[in-house]
Amino acid sequence: MDTGPAAMVDLLWRLAYRVGIRTARLWWRLRRPRHHGAVVSVWCGGRILVVEQSYRKNLSWPGGGIRRGEEPREAARRELREELGLEVEPSDLVLAREMAVDWDFRREHVRVFEAHLRAEPDLRLDNREVVAARFVDPQALLREPVLPPFIRA
Repeated sequence: MDTGPAAMVDLLWRLAYRVGIRTARLWWRLRRPRHHGAVVSVWCGGRILVVEQSYRKNLSWPGGGIRRGEEPREAARRELREELGLEVEPSDLVLAREMAVDWDFRREHVRVFEAHLRAEPDLRLDNREVVAARFVDPQALLREPVLPPFIRA
């Protein structure tokens, strides 16, 4: 286990994410805000990429919020780059579904994009927000007891 300065910075970031999500959930419970997000189901050889976030116990897909003035496809590309070091062209992302769901005390308007890769990419995790990533069988993913509603759907 690395204990150098970079590892300590990563550890502090993970702690900040854990505290931040708990604080945000309290605020969301009170305010019930609307949120716009983009996630990407990345496929390779019949398997799908899942990520483990430092601040959640469930598996998810790469993605996150859409910034003011940002196009959903660009938000999806940015999240892949920030979380996984994965660069894709805009044309590589196909809008598969748009949905509105209640999740985590917010009304989420989620754009689900798909990307199909020919070979497994060399991922560079940020090790702060995303701490693990792997390709899994989609049926195995659906057997997970807790999943975000956009994956379950």
